[in-house]
Amino acid sequence: MRPDDIPLLSMLRDTMGYHGARQRVIAENVANANTPGYTPSDVPRSEFERVLAGQAQAGGGLRTTHAMHYGGDGGASGSRQFRTETAPDSETTSNGNSVVIEEQMVDANDNRMRFETALSLYQKSLNMIRMASRSPGQ
Repeated sequence: MRPDDIPLLSMLRDTMGYHGARQRVIAENVANANTPGYTPSDVPRSEFERVLAGQAQAGGGLRTTHAMHYGGDGGASGSRQFRTETAPDSETTSNGNSVVIEEQMVDANDNRMRFETALSLYQKSLNMIRMASRSPGQ
C-alpha cells in the first residue's frame, strides 16, 4: 500500500500544495511591492475547496496504476494546479501599486502556520503507519 492510497494523506498533501502555491503568490506580491501599477494576486480558498472536492470524489472512484489505464486519477495527487486571481490590498499608491506589505506579511504568516499544521499532521500520520507496520517487539 502506498501513502497515496490513503485519502487522509492525499488530502493533507493537497493542503500543503495549496499553501505552497499561495506562499509563492504572496512572495511574488512582496517582490513587486514597488512595481508601478502592480495589483497583488492570491489563490482563493475556493480553489482549495475545489481540489478537495475532487479528491473526495476520486477517493471513492477508480484509481489507475498505469498511465495507459482509463479513468481514475493516475495516483498523482498533490500535483494540482491552483488558479490565481487579482486581490488588491486595502490601499493603492499614487503609482497604481496596491500591495500593502503589512497585509502580505500577515497573510504569509497565517499561510505558513497552516502549512506547518498540515505538515505536522502528515508526518504524524506516517509515523503511526510505520509504528503499526512494525512487527511486535521492535
